[in-house]
Amino acid sequence: MKTNYIFFILILTLLSFNMSAQSLDYESEYDMRYAGFSFTMAETGSGIGGLMAWPIFANTHLGIGLGAYFLRDSDEYTYYDPRFYAYPQTVNKENNVYLFDFMVSLKRRFFASDLDESLRPFLSAGVGPYYGMNFPEYSQDLQGNKTFDQYAWALGGFLGAGVDVDASTNYFISIRAQYRIIPFLEYIGERKNHSMFELRFEIGNRY
Repeated sequence: MKTNYIFFILILTLLSFNMSAQSLDYESEYDMRYAGFSFTMAETGSGIGGLMAWPIFANTHLGIGLGAYFLRDSDEYTYYDPRFYAYPQTVNKENNVYLFDFMVSLKRRFFASDLDESLRPFLSAGVGPYYGMNFPEYSQDLQGNKTFDQYAWALGGFLGAGVDVDASTNYFISIRAQYRIIPFLEYIGERKNHSMFELRFEIGNRY
C-alpha cells in the first residue's frame, strides 16, 4: 500500500513540472477549459461520471470530477438463458457494491509541438475521497451469519495515460488506461482494497 502512494506522489510531481523546454514555450489553442461525461470499464465493474477542467499553464489542466461505480463480486457472472426469453441470469452474486468519488486532478499534455493539434497524448493523476456502500444480497452469509449493510470512506486517487482526439471544432473524445487506488480500512463487499486497472472513455466540450 505504501508503494502505491509513493508512486502516486512521484507521478503528481512529474505532472507539476514541464518535461522539456520546448513544451514550456508552446502554447496551444486547445488550452481552454472543458467539461464532459465519462464511462469506465474496470476489472470488477463499470462506472459513469462528469468532469470539468481549467488550464493553469501551457498544456496543463486542473480538473474536478464526480464518479459512480458499480462493482461485482469476483466469482459473479451473468448469462442469458434462451428458455427464459434470453432474460439475464446472475450467478454467485452476494454483494451490491457502489463507490462514489470526488477527484481533483492534473492532466499534462506531451509532444505538443511535435504532433498535430487534433491528437493530444497526455498523462493524468488525481486524488480525492471515495465513499463506498455495500448492500448484501442475502440476510445471511454461507456460514449462516447475519449480514449487514456496509459504509466507509477512503482517500485514494488514480494514475493514467491516454490521448484526446478531436471529433469536431469544439468536441473531443478521450481514452485512457489508468490504475485506480481505493484502499478502504473496512470491508466493502468481499474486500477492503478495491484498487483496480480500468479503461476510461470521455466525451468533452471545449468552451
